[in-house]
Amino acid sequence: MRENKWKMTEPQLTHLIYEILSPEENPELARLYLELFDKHVLRLEMTPAELNSAEVYEEYETEFVKLKDSRYIDLVIITNRRFIPIEVKIDAGERPNQCYDYWHEAEKYHETYSLIEPPVLYFLTPSGYFPESANGLYLEAIDPISFRSEIFRWLKDCLKHTPKNSPCIRKILLLYLKTCLIIGKTTVLEKIMRKFFTALDEQFNENFCKKYHLKRGSSKREEVGDFQDWRRGIERFYGNYFFGPGIGLLCTDAMGNVKKFDNDKELWFRVECNNATKEKNIIAGISGEMCAGFMIFDHSIKNCPYETAEVKKILRSKRILPKEFAENYRESFGGIIGRIILHDAQGNIIDFRDIDDFWLGLMNPAGRADAVEHIMKEIKALLRRFVYG
Repeated sequence: MRENKWKMTEPQLTHLIYEILSPEENPELARLYLELFDKHVLRLEMTPAELNSAEVYEEYETEFVKLKDSRYIDLVIITNRRFIPIEVKIDAGERPNQCYDYWHEAEKYHETYSLIEPPVLYFLTPSGYFPESANGLYLEAIDPISFRSEIFRWLKDCLKHTPKNSPCIRKILLLYLKTCLIIGKTTVLEKIMRKFFTALDEQFNENFCKKYHLKRGSSKREEVGDFQDWRRGIERFYGNYFFGPGIGLLCTDAMGNVKKFDNDKELWFRVECNNATKEKNIIAGISGEMCAGFMIFDHSIKNCPYETAEVKKILRSKRILPKEFAENYRESFGGIIGRIILHDAQGNIIDFRDIDDFWLGLMNPAGRADAVEHIMKEIKALLRRFVYG
């Protein structure tokens, strides 16, 4: 089973949390968010005076930098009573003694500044497992917390208390969507994708298809209208075994006849979230980049061939696509010929596995309309090459 590979790193997530909690970065609502963070994540029952004294640091440099490789605690909250280190782990492994060393750093700070409360290291992971690098420390010293539970509840409460016109709403929403992706609570992401694909699908109306020599297939099983249908594909997109949601159409001649290489092989046009990159001789999805191009559907194998030699041999058998499409094709395209990567209105690659500002734009009708309009410009340029050579 292929592991999901999200396009986000511990530093990116840590920086977002830091920007939300830091009084310097977020003077408007950091105090409120920190209070909610204590309620849902830290559970230290800080007094108002202690919350008011809090300072937040990211990549806090430890004393160990003088003795070993550079050591930075991901996030640190310092109050007039405590030193609170938070280590974030999503994909990266633990270094030897890492959690023990970070807790020991907190203990030294505690002793140096005569803080009242004993130190606790918070170890933040997707599901909340206990670290291997604790080296004898137990729950009184290390508290395993998770994105699935503590962080998700905290963010939901933050959203509830954040005015919709607040500058903070963008960062809270971004972190919320990233957290949904990490923990597999993808319903909200699927809902946004569904609205986007509905708006895109509406562009391929009868007039458009006639102009660019395309034709909708039937919804019969194994035909173009059903092959990796985007409605079903979205529901599987974020799983370990996902389909790339896409819109597929049959390519025709000027008379409306389907373009074929032989009786079993049809030419299709497809717009999809890319899920085909070759790794270790296996075609496996590692991104959600939107792309467009042509595919050869072979009814005899009920699939699209993707191996370079086979695809080029089929393309040479009948001159249907521009010659350079065949020459530029390679196996890593996963069967998509003449492939182009699609962009939003700001020129950014559209990747549904990379939560960024593009996602926030898709949450409103105007943002979706702008993105779809730009995509269609790129698609029309590609289709003109198919129609006119």
